[in-house]
Amino acid sequence: MPSPIRFAEIRKELEAAGYRLVRISGSHHIFERPGDPQLVVIPVHHGKVKPVYGRRIKKILAAGEQQQGTQPPDAPSTSEGEQPTGER
Repeated sequence: MPSPIRFAEIRKELEAAGYRLVRISGSHHIFERPGDPQLVVIPVHHGKVKPVYGRRIKKILAAGEQQQGTQPPDAPSTSEGEQPTGER
């Protein structure tokens, strides 16, 4: 079984990507990034985070890096298979 990850490492990665800790509710540390509606919630116990949350953070950060260069922050997005308005 993979060993837990130190929360300090996760927090450092998130803050470097522009996220900030907005509140703590029990063991859940909640991060947000200005202009991004998605919250990142990480349960922390004794200063450690389960490896599954470490992998989830890496996916979120990788997706954020890919999006930054492809679309302006205030451009509307469409779901896969959905046509933009007026193009039916």
